[in-house]
This record gives sequence, C-alpha cells and structure tokens, in this order.
Amino acid sequence: MIRLITEHAQLIDWTDEKPHPLPENLVFLDLLNPSRSEEVEAEQWLEYTLPTREEMQEIEESSRLYSEKGALYMTAWVPVGLETPEPDTSAITFVVSPDTLTTVRYSDPLAFRVLADQVRRQCSTPVSSDAVFLLLVEMIVARIADTLQSIETDLRGVSRDIFAVDPNRADGGKANCDLNEVIKLLGRRNALVANLRECLVSIARMLQYFLNNAAPWMKGELAAQFRSVARDVKSLDDYTNQQTQEMAFLLDSTLGLISIQQNQIIKIFTVASVLFMPPTLIASIYGMNVKLPIAESPLAFFLVMVSVIMSAILPVWYFKKKKLL
Repeated sequence: MIRLITEHAQLIDWTDEKPHPLPENLVFLDLLNPSRSEEVEAEQWLEYTLPTREEMQEIEESSRLYSEKGALYMTAWVPVGLETPEPDTSAITFVVSPDTLTTVRYSDPLAFRVLADQVRRQCSTPVSSDAVFLLLVEMIVARIADTLQSIETDLRGVSRDIFAVDPNRADGGKANCDLNEVIKLLGRRNALVANLRECLVSIARMLQYFLNNAAPWMKGELAAQFRSVARDVKSLDDYTNQQTQEMAFLLDSTLGLISIQQNQIIKIFTVASVLFMPPTLIASIYGMNVKLPIAESPLAFFLVMVSVIMSAILPVWYFKKKKLL
C-alpha cells in the first residue's frame, strides 16, 4: 500500500488508484506493508533499493544508518499503539534524499495518521523532504513525551496509595491498598518506559547521523529545529532514567510493605499461640485420669476455670505492657 504527498500538498492515498508512473513532484512516499510489486515500483521510481523487512530488524548500527546513492537510510524504533493496553515498538526506515522522503513500515503509528489528516484538511504542510522528515520526528517525540507524562501521573498515584496515612486508624497506619495490583502496574509501566527509552536512543542516533550527513543539502533554517528536537530527545532520555529509578524505589517499597504485612500476620499467630499455651496446659493437666490436687474438692471445677482464665489474662497483660500487642 502506497501513500504519496506532492510538492503542492496533494495527498494520494493507497485506497485510490495509483498513478502510473509515479508523479515527478513527490515529496513523501510512504510504503505501509508493501507488496513486492509495490516495492519494485517504488525502487524503479527512486532509482535505489529499499530495505527488506528482515534487514530493518538488524541491530547493528552499520545496518540501520548508512548512505547509498546520495540517500540517507535510517531505521529507528518507533512506539506503536500507545493508546492501547498493549503498546509496542516497530522498526521504521526513513530514506531521505534531497528531493524525496521515503518511509518503509509494517505498522501504523499515530504520527503518520496525523500527517495524512493534516494534508486532507489542507493544513500547513511541509513541501520538502527534510521538512516532512522533521515534522514526523517531532510528532513521534511529542507522542513519547505525552506518554512519559502519563506514566509520571500513574507513579504519583501509586506513591500516594502506598504511602498514604489512614486518618481513621488510631495508630497512624497506612491506608489499605492492593499491593499486588501496584506491583503489576509498576511492571507494565517499567516495560513501557524501557521500550520508550529504546525508541529515544534510536531516534537520537538517527538525528545525529542526519545532521552529520545532510548538511550539504538541508535547508539552513531546519538545522536549528533538528538540533532542538535532538535536545528534546536527550532530555526525555534523562527523564526515563529518573522514572526508572522512581519505579525501582516504589517497587522496593511495595515489596517491603508486603513483607511487613506478612510479618504482622505471623506475629499475630505467634502471640495467639503463646497466649493459649498456659490455659491449654492447665486444662490438659486436669483432664488426665489421675488424682490431682483439689480434684476432690467441691470447688475444683471453679478453681480450675479461674486458673485457666487467669493464665490467659496474665500473658495478655504482659504483652500489652511490653507493647507487643
């Protein structure tokens, strides 16, 4: 499937009948899940080859950032489905030449949909390859920033939940919170931040490579904007480090609270067993089928019950005095 944007901000969508041959005034050539025939058609028009899906998955920098026939081949990881419960990342190749920006992708990030909507609404649209590339990168970075802000909001909520003091409790204890759900939430957010950081690192490398190699033909006023986006990416990368440390602290705190709760439960059972040991001992002794002191007395049952009750009360008083209860 092919989508085209011309110098006059005309959008030719892949649902329309594709022109043959491709128009000469293309600025942006977007290939989404391209068939082999579409790849061949694009390569014939561009006069250089496009990477295959397998080549896009390579992790070596030499396979992700290189130049061929005057065009810059740059593959970066881009977040996909951030608005869904299961966000992911996808490799997208940007092939930038002085005249045309070509993208090869097998997913549909929000930035590409927003760009198409802007063209359809006849909004102000860049009319050069480097300007379109800048706009796409800006929207991708802005989307990552919005997601990191949302994650920070979640972390603040988690912090309030696990450290909040319940005013209804006389001992000033912590408010009730489902710590199991907190751990699951932290796990999901940590995985998302790791994916976003991977995207930021790849985008930073891509921008640096572009700035180093596109200087001869890139418009001068765009260079400052590219450097500004690169600084934004660097600051977001630092922000992900901060969030990773914050999540590690919250996770350790949550596990510590779970351990405290388990210790309190064990403490209750331990104290309860100690409290019932003396009365159980007395009851066991007087339950034996032998003659015991005061067993023949008319007040034997009363005296035994009093001793059982006192043996239960005295440990309670002792533990209360030592503040163990």
